Amino acid sequence: MAETLTSSSAKAVSPISSQAFLSAKPVFCCQLDGKGGAIPVTQDTQATVSNPCWVHLDYLKPETIAWINQTPLLPDIARSILTSKNQQPKELRLDVGMLAVLKGVNVTPNNQPDPIVTLRFYITDNLIISTRHQKINAINELQEDLKKQVGPVDVADWLVQLSDIIAEHANASVENVHSQVIKLEDGAMDQKLIQNKDIGRVRRQLVILRRLLSPQRDVYVRISTERLSWIDDHDRQHMHDIATRLSYSVEDIDACLFRLSSLMELINAMLTESTNKRIYLMSLFAMIFMPITFLTSLFGINLSGMPYSESPLAFGIFSGVLIMMTIIFIFWLRRRKWL
Repeated sequence: MAETLTSSSAKAVSPISSQAFLSAKPVFCCQLDGKGGAIPVTQDTQATVSNPCWVHLDYLKPETIAWINQTPLLPDIARSILTSKNQQPKELRLDVGMLAVLKGVNVTPNNQPDPIVTLRFYITDNLIISTRHQKINAINELQEDLKKQVGPVDVADWLVQLSDIIAEHANASVENVHSQVIKLEDGAMDQKLIQNKDIGRVRRQLVILRRLLSPQRDVYVRISTERLSWIDDHDRQHMHDIATRLSYSVEDIDACLFRLSSLMELINAMLTESTNKRIYLMSLFAMIFMPITFLTSLFGINLSGMPYSESPLAFGIFSGVLIMMTIIFIFWLRRRKWL
């Protein structure tokens, strides 16, 4: 179960005026209209349970840092987490709200590693405060859904839809790496030269994705068991289904890592076999030419009295003898099945 913390600054749940967060210079902010769309925030906007507000911030902006450190809308523990750079996926129960850190991937169309991005958010029944520095494709997609009137209708639906999009992007990244594993296996089967750096690059992507998905799956499981008033059983079931999909992706990653290990063993075996064949052929050639080299060395010495040294047929006879020896030796090797 998630850790429960108390904070006097987060106990009261009441309508919140937009004046409380517009000074933070958000990247964007909107009010959910309860029908899947968004309403622009004005000076008179009130964040309520039926029409919650979503404030998205860049945590490196000086105005944002000052606002986060001063606003009474956030509990103390949320201030540091919302502005910290290196965060692992986590979820904390804070009285009437929830503080979470999720990691996602911005899927790219090429075979380059997909960038890992981090989203932090504090959520109550009438307010969502999220922070990031890098652009997050999942957030952009959720904004587009709001423009198309198919976005979240309340804060629980926002949490479910965002988690679903992040999980879909992660699954797409896993599929992308899986296709690279298949290409490497096909190349090995076709006897193509596979570089170790190519296998290492794919393996590194898989390890990074596993480190991302495994703890995040646990976060989704914990969220699905939270008993907050603004999360109903239907939303909990959706979060549990998302966690299940991530479990399948983790299993796929483990299978890909095992296949890469098997592929490395196959490549090493193929290299060893190829090397042994080359050494074997070189040994055979040495065996064939060793007696020939001996004879040519013997008859190449400058000593008087060598037989047939004055005969004009000596060179032809000697060459014929060498050819016959080569043929006989090759026949003998093939008879012994060495060649």
